[in-house]
Amino acid sequence: MAAKDPKSLTDLLQCGALGELTAEAQRRRGLTQRVRALLPADEAAHLVSVSTDSEGELVLVMDASVWAARVRYHAKRLGRDRITVKVVPRSDQPE
Repeated sequence: MAAKDPKSLTDLLQCGALGELTAEAQRRRGLTQRVRALLPADEAAHLVSVSTDSEGELVLVMDASVWAARVRYHAKRLGRDRITVKVVPRSDQPE
């Protein structure tokens, strides 16, 4: 029985469950960049990430509640009637 050659990290990240996870991470990163470009600079600077829920609604994650409150008013700018906004403080911010 011949030993299998080890797979490269690139190969592992492109197939199976890791490949799906990698593709989803890239999709979210691209979506976050597109949404960030549509927001005013102040709000864009506090946008952590963007995803969609099972119904296709945008879910924005902001780093502070004050910015979450402000970004809710930009749903129309993002081409949506409504959006969901969550707050997850960044780990590099003082408490």
